Amino acid sequence: IASVSTAALQQQAVSFDKLLGGAVAGLNVTQSSGAPGATSTIRIRGSNSIAGGNEPLYVVDGYILYSDNTSTRTGVGGTTSGVGGSDASSGTVDGGLNPLASINPADIESIDVLKDVSATAIYGSRGANGVIIITTKKGNRGRNVVNYQFTFGSQRIGKQLDLLNADQWAGLFTEISADGKSPYQHDYAARLLPQGQSEDWQSAVFRSGHSQNHSLSVNGGGSDYRYLLSFSYNDETGIVCNTGLKRYIGRINLDKDLYKNLNVGANVTIGRTALQGLTNQGGSNTYNYAVRVSPLVPIYNEKSDDGYNYANPFETTDYRVGDRTPNPVSDLMKSTVETNNLSILGNAYAQYTIIPQLIAKINTGINLNHATQNFYAPSTSARGLLVNGYAGIGNKDYSTSLLEFTLNYKDVFAGIHSIEALAGYTTEHSEIEYSTAGASGFKNEALGYHSLQSGENRDTPTSGGAVSNLNSFLGRVNYSLLERYHLSASFRADGSSRFSEGHRWGYFPSVGVSWNIDREPFFNEAKAYLPQLKLRASAGQVGNQEIGDYLYSRLYTPRNYSFGNQIVVGYTATNYGNSELRWESTAQYNAGIDFSFLRNRLTFTLDAYYKQTSDLLVDLPVERTSGLRTKMANIGNISNKGIEFSVNASIIDKNSLQWTALANISTNTNRIEKLGTSGFVSGSTIVDVGLPLGTFYGYVFDGIVQPGEEASASVPTWLTGDKTVHAGDAKFAERGGDPHSIDNNDRVVLGDAQPDFTYGFSTQLNYRKVDFSVSFQGSYGNKLYNAFRNTLETPSQSYNGSAVLANRWTPANTRTDVPRAIPVPYTTIDSRYIEDASYLRLRDITLGYTLRLATSKTAPSVRLFVSAQNLFVLTKYTGYDPEGSRNGFSDLEIGIDNGVYPRAKTFLTGLSVSF
Repeated sequence: IASVSTAALQQQAVSFDKLLGGAVAGLNVTQSSGAPGATSTIRIRGSNSIAGGNEPLYVVDGYILYSDNTSTRTGVGGTTSGVGGSDASSGTVDGGLNPLASINPADIESIDVLKDVSATAIYGSRGANGVIIITTKKGNRGRNVVNYQFTFGSQRIGKQLDLLNADQWAGLFTEISADGKSPYQHDYAARLLPQGQSEDWQSAVFRSGHSQNHSLSVNGGGSDYRYLLSFSYNDETGIVCNTGLKRYIGRINLDKDLYKNLNVGANVTIGRTALQGLTNQGGSNTYNYAVRVSPLVPIYNEKSDDGYNYANPFETTDYRVGDRTPNPVSDLMKSTVETNNLSILGNAYAQYTIIPQLIAKINTGINLNHATQNFYAPSTSARGLLVNGYAGIGNKDYSTSLLEFTLNYKDVFAGIHSIEALAGYTTEHSEIEYSTAGASGFKNEALGYHSLQSGENRDTPTSGGAVSNLNSFLGRVNYSLLERYHLSASFRADGSSRFSEGHRWGYFPSVGVSWNIDREPFFNEAKAYLPQLKLRASAGQVGNQEIGDYLYSRLYTPRNYSFGNQIVVGYTATNYGNSELRWESTAQYNAGIDFSFLRNRLTFTLDAYYKQTSDLLVDLPVERTSGLRTKMANIGNISNKGIEFSVNASIIDKNSLQWTALANISTNTNRIEKLGTSGFVSGSTIVDVGLPLGTFYGYVFDGIVQPGEEASASVPTWLTGDKTVHAGDAKFAERGGDPHSIDNNDRVVLGDAQPDFTYGFSTQLNYRKVDFSVSFQGSYGNKLYNAFRNTLETPSQSYNGSAVLANRWTPANTRTDVPRAIPVPYTTIDSRYIEDASYLRLRDITLGYTLRLATSKTAPSVRLFVSAQNLFVLTKYTGYDPEGSRNGFSDLEIGIDNGVYPRAKTFLTGLSVSF
C-alpha cells in the first residue's frame, strides 16, 4: 500500500486525479487533454488488457466503483470528415466527463494506492488493475469547525505551433498549383488581405482563461456522533474560446452511535456539472481546424450579418455551398456543445459488535449518473453548412447499486498470536439506458436543439440499454506472530453476468508474507543505524470483467432497406458472439523491502513485481461470409514486470522549521507473450508477440532524393503525386525485395508509447508561519506519434501548414530534409513523426502564509497563498504537450497525438479561513 502525501493532497485541483501525477511509484497518470473536465488516464503497474478495461478500481468511503467515463458519453453530434482527421471538425460531444470529478478534492482526507496482489485480491475481478482507496474527511468530536477557501486563477496557453505566414503560404500555393501559377500570388492583397498582413487563426481561437473556486465545510460532533457538511462551486473558462466548466458539489458525512454495540453512518455526495464546448479528447477539433486555415483568409468581415468572414476560396468542396464556407472561429463561438451531468454517490452502513472480537456490518450504496448532451451546429458551421443547421440531443442514465454483508473477527492469543478474519458476501447491480435524436434543415435557427421538430430532416432516433450483475463471496485471514512474522491469505469468488453460463464464475486467491527483521532480538545492535527493516513477498491472482455487456451472444441492430418500393426495417449482426468467453485473469508476484536510516528520518521502499494476464481477450478475424470482420476470444497472454523505488526524507525537523522531501522512480516492461493468431496492424500501431502495447509501425525516413538519384531511390510512388520519382521526394529505407519499390512489407517497428521509467519528486518547507512546496512529474523513453505534425507538414492547396515547409526542397534549396511540395497531399506514418516524448514537468509550486489568532493549533486561522501549475515542461517533443495523446477506448490507441486541447499554465491566488 502506498499513500499520497499530505502535501500533494493540499494542492489545488478541480478533480482528485489531478493530484496523483508523480505522487506514487508505479502509478502512471497522463492528463491527455487540457480541456475543462477532461479525464486522466491512470495505469497501475502497466496495462493488463487489450480489449478489456485498464483503469483501476476506486473505493470511496467503502463504496466500490469502477470509473468509466463512457457513462457520460452519448455520441451526440455525429461524425463528419474533419480537416486532417476522421473525427468531426465541428466537434462531437462524445468525450464524456470524469464521473469521479464529483468528489471535491478539499473533502479528501487520504488516498491510498493498492498495487500488491495480496492487497488487491480481496477485490477479485475488480482488482486486476490496482485499487485506489479514497477516504473523505469526518467530523471532529467535541468541537465545531468552519472552513472556507476561495481561489482565483488565470490561465494561458503554454505553447503555440510555428506556422506559415501569408507570404510563405502564397509561395507554397504557387509552387504546387497545377500550372505553376497562382491567381493569389500577386493579387491576393486586393482579393483577401492587405499587402504584408497575415491572419493568425491559431491565436484567434485561444484566449486567457480564468477560474474561481469556493469551498465551504462545517464539521463537528459529540461523544456519540460526528458530522461533516460541505459545499463547493467551481467555475472555469478554458483557453479555447467558448469552452468552460461549472461544477457544484455537496457532501454530507454522518456517524452515530445508536446503542452501545450499534453504530450507523452515511456518506452522500451530489454533484452537478455543466461543460461547455468541445469534449472529445482526440481527433480533429474546431481549434486545430482553425490552425489549418490559410493565413490569407480574413477571420472577420464587417459587412456580414455577424461580423465573420465565410468566404474562403481555398476551402475544399466538402465544406462549400456556393461561395459560402465555414469559419472555425465562428464555429467555436456560435455552436452549442454542452454536457450536463448530475451524479449521486452515497452509501450507508450499520455496524454491530456481537462480542468485542466479532463485528457484523452491512453496507449499501448507489452511484447514479444522469448525463444530457446538447448539440447545435448552425448553417454557418462545418457540421451544419451542407444540411442548413444540425441539432442533436442525447440522454444517458447509468446506475450501480451495491449491497455487502461482512463479519470481521479480531483477537490476540497468549500475547503473541494476533489473528484477524473477514468473511462476506456482496452483490452489485448495474443498469444503463440511453437515447439520442437529431434533425437538420432548419428554416429558423433561433431555438437550436430546443426545437428538433423544426428541422425538415429527422435522424432515426436511437435508444438502448444494458443490465449486468456481479455476485461475490470473499474471505481473508491475517495472522501475526510476535509482531515479527505475518501471513495474509485471501480468496474471492466472483460470478459476472457479462459471461455466458458455465464461464461466469472466477476464483481469485492470494497469499502474502512479511518479516519484521528489526524486531528480532539478534537485530538490537543494528537498530541504532537501521531502525526499520522489513521483507515482503506475495503471490496471487485477480480478474477483469470490464469487457462490455452481452459480448458472449450474437447481437443485432436494425437497418433500413428498400423492399417492394417501401422502406422496411431489417436486422444485421453487430458482433459474432462467443459462448466460450471467460475471465481474463492476472497472476502477480511481488517481493519488497522497507528500510530506514537516521532514526527513521530517511525511509526507503523497494519493490520488484511480475504480472501475467492469461486468457487475454483479443478480436480475431473471422470468415467474411459471416458479414463481420472479427470475434472476441480468449487467446492471448500479456506480461508486465518492473521495479519501484521510493524515498521519504525528513531533512529538518525542529520546532520552527520542518523540511521534508519525497521521491519515487519506477520501471515497467510491457510485453505481449501470446496472441493465438498472427500479429496485426491497427492504424499506426502493431500488435504482435514480443512487442509492448502501443508499438508504432511504419517506414524509416531515409532523406531526400537528390538530382541524379531518381532511378535508384526507394520511394513509395503513391507519395509522389504523378507516380514518378522526382528529385525532392522523400525516400525510405527498404527491408529487402525490390530495392526501388516501397510497400507495406518495408514497414518496421519505430518505437513504442511505453516509458522506460516514470518518476516524481516533491518537497515541502515550513518555517514558522510560512509554507512552501514544489512538485515535479516526469517520464523517460516513451514515444508519441505526432499525427497532427504529420498533417501540418503535408503541403496542401487548401490548408495552412507548419513553418517547416518554408525550408522545403527546391532546386535552389537542396540541403534540407523537408520534401518538395506536390499537388496531391498524401501522408505516411514514418520515423519523422515518431517523437521522443520524455519530459520533466513542474506540476505545482505554492507559497503560503498562515496567521493564527492564538497559539493553540485549534485557534482560528487565516492562510494566504499563491500557486503556479504547469509552469514549465522540459521536453524535445514538438507538439502542444508531451502528454497530449489520444484518450482512446483501448490501450491500442495510446501515444497518438492528433492535436488535442493544449494544457494551460495556471496561476492561482487564494484565501483559506478556519474557525
